[in-house]
Amino acid sequence: MEKTGKWTLWASILLVVILIIAAFFWFILFKPNKTVYRGHTIINPAVNLTMEEAIMKFDENFVFYLLYSIDAYNLHNPPLSKDMPKMEIVVGDDIFNAVVNNGVISVGKGRIDNEDIVIKTTKEEAVKMIKDVNYVTKSFNDGKSSIELVASKTTLFAKGYLNIYNELTGKSITGNVIRMYIS
Repeated sequence: MEKTGKWTLWASILLVVILIIAAFFWFILFKPNKTVYRGHTIINPAVNLTMEEAIMKFDENFVFYLLYSIDAYNLHNPPLSKDMPKMEIVVGDDIFNAVVNNGVISVGKGRIDNEDIVIKTTKEEAVKMIKDVNYVTKSFNDGKSSIELVASKTTLFAKGYLNIYNELTGKSITGNVIRMYIS
């Protein structure tokens, strides 16, 4: 093989590797516009309620709004998989589940099998988070709310939970992503 042929081969291989890496990071880190969700304006269910009224009326709509406010609609299936992101949300004595399918958050009541994460909080904390999205990180950092990572770190990363974890805890695990794939 002559010099030009070797150079062309290595340049082609390098270009393919760069394109694969760029596509991987674009798919994982891409964020759509948050101003409108699926053509509808999202209204905070606690906006005109007192804390006590919101706690009494707490239902799936409140859970949906909380998940929407932390950008859960950005979660997605891992590449070449039909394994949708699934979450279990424990709010006081109530258990809710959520599935994200092509950016659509579906919330129901009850447990879910094969959840990726479990979020635990009280109704009071959840209402505070819904009323003030800036309170979310404080609640998790103060230990009043918690997140349990059930699925493997590789699965969580592939589904886009990196941004959710950052939104909830205020901590970034981006530096650990490369170490996660190397080790």
